[in-house]
Amino acid sequence: MDVLEFVTKNLNPPQKEAVETFSGPLLILAGAGSGKTRVLTHRMANIIGQGIASPDEVLCVTFTNKAAKEMEHRMYKILADLGARVHSQLWINTFHSFCVRVLRQHLTLLDYKPYFGIYDSSDSLSQIKKVMAALDINDKMYPPKNFQSRISQAKMLGLSPEGLEKNSRRLLDAKTVEVYKAYEREMKKANSLDFDDLLMKTYELFRMYPDVLKMYQEKFRFIMVDEYQDTNHIQYLIVQMLAKAHRNLCVVGDEDQSIYSWRGADIKNILDFEKDFPEAKVIKLEENYRSSANIVNAATAVIKNNSERKDKTLFTSNESGDLIQVREEKNEYDEARFVAKTIQTMINEGSGSYNDYAIFYRTNAQSRVLEEQLRTLGIPYRLVGGVRFYERMEIKDMLSFMKLAINPADDIALKRIINVPARGIGKTTIEKIEEYAAQQNISMYIAAQKACDERVFNAGTTGKIRRFLTLMDELQGSATSFKLVDFYHIVLDRTEYLTALKKDESPEAQARIENLEELDNAIAQFAKERGDEATLTSFLEEMALVNDVDSLDQEQNSVTMMTLHISKGLEFPYVFVVGMEENLFPSARSLDTGDGEEDVQEERRLAYVGMTRARQKLWLTYAKMRRVWGQEQFNPPSRFIKEIPEELVEFKTSSEGLRFVSKYGSSSYDNDENFGRPRWGASSADRNRARNTESYDEAQAFPDYEGDSSGGGAPFSKGMRVRHPTFGAGTVYATEGAGENFKVSVMFTDNTVKKFVVKYARLERI
Repeated sequence: MDVLEFVTKNLNPPQKEAVETFSGPLLILAGAGSGKTRVLTHRMANIIGQGIASPDEVLCVTFTNKAAKEMEHRMYKILADLGARVHSQLWINTFHSFCVRVLRQHLTLLDYKPYFGIYDSSDSLSQIKKVMAALDINDKMYPPKNFQSRISQAKMLGLSPEGLEKNSRRLLDAKTVEVYKAYEREMKKANSLDFDDLLMKTYELFRMYPDVLKMYQEKFRFIMVDEYQDTNHIQYLIVQMLAKAHRNLCVVGDEDQSIYSWRGADIKNILDFEKDFPEAKVIKLEENYRSSANIVNAATAVIKNNSERKDKTLFTSNESGDLIQVREEKNEYDEARFVAKTIQTMINEGSGSYNDYAIFYRTNAQSRVLEEQLRTLGIPYRLVGGVRFYERMEIKDMLSFMKLAINPADDIALKRIINVPARGIGKTTIEKIEEYAAQQNISMYIAAQKACDERVFNAGTTGKIRRFLTLMDELQGSATSFKLVDFYHIVLDRTEYLTALKKDESPEAQARIENLEELDNAIAQFAKERGDEATLTSFLEEMALVNDVDSLDQEQNSVTMMTLHISKGLEFPYVFVVGMEENLFPSARSLDTGDGEEDVQEERRLAYVGMTRARQKLWLTYAKMRRVWGQEQFNPPSRFIKEIPEELVEFKTSSEGLRFVSKYGSSSYDNDENFGRPRWGASSADRNRARNTESYDEAQAFPDYEGDSSGGGAPFSKGMRVRHPTFGAGTVYATEGAGENFKVSVMFTDNTVKKFVVKYARLERI
């Protein structure tokens, strides 16, 4: 069998050229859905099949175990079809698994013992806490996760503690360097490496022992790196070291899908490849085989607004297909209902199975409303990359505080939150309380009280337990005297749960805060729907039922839900991208940071990734109003919607007759006799007229009360200019209520609208 003919059949010309190119540096720019995995595996098979290198002389590195296993499976099948014999394991690995294979052989050279341990994130954090205790560093003032994050960033840059001290730029503060040093000593003592060490120690090994590096340089005559746009600096350095001698490096990637800068990925690695290798050959895979022409053209139009990209244009020979469906809804509940009902209708009409549908969102917190609506219609679903909303740690913690407030006999709830947030009540103490309760045949709550009264523990431990019991006594009183919505805020405040999360700078803490915010919205919606029946007891009962019914078999036919970041590499016939609003997507953080345009470009790449996951039909939805921390916010539709050519879009709204004022014009869409056709632009006169007349039609929903100064709030009226300590200057466009309940809605300079209770808002007139 002719090897070249076998590995190049059914390939298009650029794919064929990539498979046939062996020597020297090669950059394959592979657009979404352009068959890059096929090209990688067939290129590797060509090298091995033609006898240019043996199977163990080719190194292929990718980013996920799933991708590595898929590629390995394909390779073995192709090689078997070619009749090529493989006597050893192929070197198709993730970066981390490749480094483990190297370190298993050579880590003793770095003064470690054989069979080293590998710490996961929680093990690493425990080690940092231990180090902090030894250094007498207060973990309230200096959250351990902050040190963990900074140390991880240093290792991604290939910097040891000593390297940081020698560096002329102050990349880390002195205290972090001190913790980093002590942490490294403890890790060495434990003969263990953390996840970042797997890369860092491999880099150190190659630097300290040139002969070891030379051995691997000679061993791997050909190197291929998948998803090169996702490499961080230490991965870049390792690849450069291995390829330095022969320069037979092939990297495959798409700068338009670089969406992981928050975890260290550097888009410049792929953008600057030709600077690193001036003799590099560049091949562009621009034909998309996945999506309909309308989807490809819409995504291409969006991503072309980025400046940080190579000159390539995605195209397809597929049919035009359906127009992009842009849907405007009144709020996030209507948006979720629209998505759920659309899926139900299409399934009933025979359009695929539940597995063919995916829902993407910018933040995990957005899943809660969607889950509720899918459950209401009996639509099975599964969450990828996260647990169900009411099973998330912070949600269960809050519900446990609320449960214990009305049922002190709930030992499970008490055990969960007696030391949350950390208040110094350790595992041994909890076990003693549990044992004492069993002996006395009483609840743990009563046992804790009796143990304090009878001085079972030392004075320090007794004081900590008493403070917890006092907190719970206060919450028990509040549970009966406050409304459900207010009680939730009291729990957040008195427990200092939210305060602790806000001190934590990690992305995980931010996600947990967003989930607590979404629970606030869920409680508010429950109170609105149930009225006087919305008690703490009824809410907890309903949540318990949700948890009971919510366990679905992950393998069964179900709609897939995930964040946009997780969607990369996947594809579905039908895709919904929800929450397409300014300050949500693109996120408010990307708009507020000093990096500005750079961060917005990454958000646009994220939109591009989400859009190109769809094969047949794509929906982009947004809400005119969305609740954030119980306050109504009005954000314009996402700029990414505006960037799609109008001839590719079918626009529909559930709120006919209402107009949404956006920063792009007096209305983002016109609901007139041309209903269904988007109005993408507006003249400067239109924009000025919109600003001067305050033509937010939503303001009609608010009665125009003048308000008064009772309850501590100064009078505010429509049109008044005000300043908020966080959001800056704005204009009052609506008021409602009186006295302590006097509220104002303010439009700020970025066109977002927030509603405040004047008594607490600290607004000042300008």
